[in-house]
Amino acid sequence: MPARVVVSLVPTSAGALPPPETGPGVNAAVLAAVRDGMSPELSAQLHDGPPPRPFSVTPLLDERQQVPARGSRQVRFEVGVLIDDLVGPFLACLAGRDQWRFGSTDYTLGGVELAGAEAYPDLLDAAPPMAAWALRFVTPASFATGKGDGARRQHVLPDPVRVFGTLAARWRTWAPHAPLPAGLDAAITDHLELAEMRLATEEYLVKTGTPKRRGCVGSVRYHLAEPAGLTAEVRSGVEALARFACFAGVGDRTASGMGYTVLEAGRSSPARRPQRTDRGERPRERTPAARPGTNTTSARTTARG
Repeated sequence: MPARVVVSLVPTSAGALPPPETGPGVNAAVLAAVRDGMSPELSAQLHDGPPPRPFSVTPLLDERQQVPARGSRQVRFEVGVLIDDLVGPFLACLAGRDQWRFGSTDYTLGGVELAGAEAYPDLLDAAPPMAAWALRFVTPASFATGKGDGARRQHVLPDPVRVFGTLAARWRTWAPHAPLPAGLDAAITDHLELAEMRLATEEYLVKTGTPKRRGCVGSVRYHLAEPAGLTAEVRSGVEALARFACFAGVGDRTASGMGYTVLEAGRSSPARRPQRTDRGERPRERTPAARPGTNTTSARTTARG
């Protein structure tokens, strides 16, 4: 059962601000809460185990999805829990910790909310067959090359095969009891394409004392090149993975706050059913209409920092 837990915080001193980069601190604080409230062995396993981790976090954010500032009305972080048996313990551990500290700023617990939870089979069954998906990367998302792939590099562009292929691999790791539809991998490789993106590159600190990582932030839209050539079950499977991204995050280092992903409003389009003309001819499938003011024939990227 993937779940999303929101932890709201209140600074003990009015106007106090956290450090600008809190991803490593949130990771450490969550693991400390698990250690103190549940099990030192589980905390160590979550920290030292091989990727992918069964949880994701965000850095401290405000109501605008930005680093908290003096005018912010909210300070929070979120935790995505990807294993059924960990949802309840994570909730209890986070709710049982009254005091939090990030940098030199102290916080008291304002509340813990289960913002969303759905069993993997239900997530798959409830997903409608769609033809397009729009995601927003709130924190930098990237994919690092592995051993044996030459010099260590970071792929910052959210290629659909990397994005959805990684999500499918993580789903299979944590939910073998809820198999994804047959043909989904082929659909990701042969049908998904990047239709539109408005991205910037940013650096992100994943561990104090180590070089920062680069990743992309902003909005991206994917669609199926030929949705009529895919079954409704496969299109629903892609939709389930898009929803899963909101729990698991996208890309590397999601347990340190990278790749925090949300679904954009008006994000997706239903796959149209093929219709026949008066002559019995089958019209060609059209791609989803673009939002006003966008250009579907080109993609614009910017780089900053």
